[in-house]
Amino acid sequence: MLDASQVARLDRHRTEQGQTKFTQLWLTTSRAMSALPPAAFLAARRAEWGIENGLHYVLDVSGDEDRRLHVRTLNNLCVLTLLSRISVALWKDSQRGKKWPQSYYLWREHHKARPGSLLRLMCTPVAPLAS
Repeated sequence: MLDASQVARLDRHRTEQGQTKFTQLWLTTSRAMSALPPAAFLAARRAEWGIENGLHYVLDVSGDEDRRLHVRTLNNLCVLTLLSRISVALWKDSQRGKKWPQSYYLWREHHKARPGSLLRLMCTPVAPLAS
């Protein structure tokens, strides 16, 4: 069992439709302050939201995954989840460098009846990452 070496309180406020909401979030980590100073602790928390906004938001809102994805077996869920994430990765890659990127919803609707085009996208070599 790991012990909490650090505990932090994160105070947040968000304004929606003219109303400001305040929340407190408690964070814990087993890493010592020398290994994870306060600024790095906050950066790590913010990095989690990069994943949430970059993938899960696309799947949940644009892809309507929560409403559409109904399966009967765990295996089906795993396969469809993997395919959804591959689809988002292909969409993001196809939008790179475009001045006006197309929404994931429109891109998915266009390609779902064209599996051949998706297979070609999957077989296209990936551009190397800039170093």
